[in-house]
Amino acid sequence: MTAERYVKEVGKLLKCRASRKKEIKRQLLSEINSTVSKGENLEDVLGRMGIPWDYANRYNDNFDKAERRAAKRERTLKIWGIVLLVIAVLIAAIYWKLPKWSDISESTVFSEEQVKAQAEEIIRLYSSNDFQAVTAYMNEDMKQVLNAATLQYTKSQMKEEFGELLAFGNMYASEAKQNGERYAMVQVSVSYANTSVTYTITFDEEMKLAGFFVK
Repeated sequence: MTAERYVKEVGKLLKCRASRKKEIKRQLLSEINSTVSKGENLEDVLGRMGIPWDYANRYNDNFDKAERRAAKRERTLKIWGIVLLVIAVLIAAIYWKLPKWSDISESTVFSEEQVKAQAEEIIRLYSSNDFQAVTAYMNEDMKQVLNAATLQYTKSQMKEEFGELLAFGNMYASEAKQNGERYAMVQVSVSYANTSVTYTITFDEEMKLAGFFVK
């Protein structure tokens, strides 16, 4: 074991404030190096001092209650500092993953008119059961989740058949930034002969369909 490693191990076991610990370590290393410089073997010096635990306890037994309380308070503050840092990192990570919404009219990526027009086109295709045409708008990630067959099946499982498309309600469009990427989302209620349906449609930056939800 080197003198530096021995002093470091002793320092870990000292029950005192960091400033006091630093001074003890400095003095201890200086004494060891001084003794070795006079010709004594390092192993013999460390052997005479004993294992780090025993040597540290020679100091610990002499620390007064005030020093021990100060050391405990310092350790507690350090632990809380680490805990708060971890919490801050987690909050930052969650914030990064959560979408940040903004008015699409202020977007530098999407055209509000194009987003709404394409959303309406997809809804018309879905309404007329042209599921294959809907999938042509999808990005690769969406195609891993939905295809023409699954679109047809999920529509068939709804409580009522839609019937003829009668009218579109107001379209609400917004932009979301998530994980460094931007998305455009449109929500609109559509009236049919037999029911009303709310669509939520999401596009990626290439205007590919990235989300399709019907309620």
